[in-house]
Amino acid sequence: MRVVPLLTVLLLAACAQPLDAGADGPPDDGAVLAGRTFLSTAVVKDGKPYELFKGTRIRLTLDGKGHVGATAGCNSMGGDADLSGGRLRMTGDVSMTDMGCDPKLHEQDELVSGFLQAGPRWELSGDKLTLRTDTMEVAMLDQESAEPDRPLSGVRWQVDTVLDGQSASSVPNGATAWLEFADGKVQGNTGCNTLGGPAVLAEKTIAFGDLFTTRMACADEVNRLERAVLETLKGDVAWEVTADRLTLTGPGGHGLQLRAAQK
Repeated sequence: MRVVPLLTVLLLAACAQPLDAGADGPPDDGAVLAGRTFLSTAVVKDGKPYELFKGTRIRLTLDGKGHVGATAGCNSMGGDADLSGGRLRMTGDVSMTDMGCDPKLHEQDELVSGFLQAGPRWELSGDKLTLRTDTMEVAMLDQESAEPDRPLSGVRWQVDTVLDGQSASSVPNGATAWLEFADGKVQGNTGCNTLGGPAVLAEKTIAFGDLFTTRMACADEVNRLERAVLETLKGDVAWEVTADRLTLTGPGGHGLQLRAAQK
């Protein structure tokens, strides 16, 4: 398991001027985007359709305080932005995780971060958001329309990221840790051993009781994954589902990010 601190990198915003009022309508201050998450539906690069890495989408999240977050299949990035004048400009330092992923996913991260640096123009029509630079266009759809939140129960959630305070780590190659919730119980696998036990669901928390596990011996990296899973699943744990992503935040800063998986 590769663990690295969250890195802060500087994305320099492009010095583009705001769009003028005209055929496309008056400049917008970005308030219509606040509190929304958008998922890519199509990407065009240099005038040709561009295929993202299999199974990935560009995800753009905008809160009501001028913060923009993005993912492209591997690392998460985010920072303050100015959305006035129909253009998205990053205005300061941007935090980014630095997890080990497939090299093509790293290239995709660089493509998206460079796209944000370029100060893309944006246009919203209903649930459809389009971002454009001179060389690239990303069509997006509001997440609530594109991919509604999955239910917590009845879904197999597969661990893909381990959180520990201000660090994030990827799951070791070949290890599969997963959880399923149903009827006040959890069952799953730590990546090494089977687990199960009581898990009472509430609106924002899950109350875990004493969990049992099998006692197989595994490689050191997988054992570290198992310890991270079990450290998270203790007592009252906060949960949040966004589309097909589940975040569990446990005691002492331990946490897991999981993705809905096919059984």
